Amino acid sequence: MFFKENLRYLRRKYHISQNELADQFGYKSFTTIQKWEDGTSMPKMSVLQRLADFFNLSIEKLINEDLTCQEGSGERIPVLGTVKAGYDLFADQVVEGYEWVSAEEARGGEYFYLDVVGDSMKNARIEEGDRVYIRRQNSVDNGQIAVVLLENDEVTLKRVFYKDGNMILQPENDDYEPIIIPFKDVMDRKVQILGRLIHNKISY
Repeated sequence: MFFKENLRYLRRKYHISQNELADQFGYKSFTTIQKWEDGTSMPKMSVLQRLADFFNLSIEKLINEDLTCQEGSGERIPVLGTVKAGYDLFADQVVEGYEWVSAEEARGGEYFYLDVVGDSMKNARIEEGDRVYIRRQNSVDNGQIAVVLLENDEVTLKRVFYKDGNMILQPENDDYEPIIIPFKDVMDRKVQILGRLIHNKISY
């Protein structure tokens, strides 16, 4: 079943926000649409028919065909869970869905998406509910934004700086303090860079 991936794909393809789709179908807030897209809820058959009609599709295609891979030369990129733009959240390496990107965006490396929770990167316009596109790599240049695996399997999204023998994970929110990591811990792989931020899909 591909309903949740297809709904997200179609909504974004036609530039419809979750709030707009909720309003179109008579729901008071976007949370119903959000639950459909994250797979925690499923609409009734009558609503599925309305959704299929809305996007000019059959119910069979909406539910059982992977529409995200029908874009010619594009690539499907896995969504591997969540990353906290804050602290203390583990990102399980389990595929929760897929996003479609152009062949150009997928060239020259291995890529994945993560969903953001928390607000520590809000001044870089990375906010809760956004989806970040990450190139898998184990190092980044000074000042780049990276996904970093801390000790105890905690994962965070921060801007990375190197100074005085330390790796500094700098938030983009004055309410948070930087994380300072001795570079020895990086060399000993107690702390690992998992990838570099390429772009951010903003959630409305």
